[in-house]
Amino acid sequence: MQHFRLLLAAFGLFLLPAFAALCEEAKSGRYLQEILKISPAHDKSLRDLLRVARTLPPWVRNMATDPRYVSGASEAVQVEGVPRELFGACLAGRCPESRLRVLFSTDGKVAWVLIADRTLGELVLGNPPEAAMELLRKPGL
Repeated sequence: MQHFRLLLAAFGLFLLPAFAALCEEAKSGRYLQEILKISPAHDKSLRDLLRVARTLPPWVRNMATDPRYVSGASEAVQVEGVPRELFGACLAGRCPESRLRVLFSTDGKVAWVLIADRTLGELVLGNPPEAAMELLRKPGL
């Protein structure tokens, strides 16, 4: 009986983190400007990605200091079974010309970005998996 309890306890220690990750839920209905102001983790992960990019549309490069973009409400999505939050934004008045999609982990510490710009083409930041790319390429905000 003691061995069974030890085995059960050990099994629980390995499964608990995985179960907790599955229970996390991505939020939705939030706006990028709002989340960047209230969540240091989201702000940092996005800034870190943008900082290393060599070529960005000016509105993206300056989105934290001079927000000239509009965004749609976020959407709760799953990428390879893991909850994520998908945001979209575009240059105000020029959405067909320059837009951005960003996928955040539920804690905001991991971000993947796709920028579609008529002049610069498609820019991908953060090395997202193919399942994430499908969501990032989805049209709309």
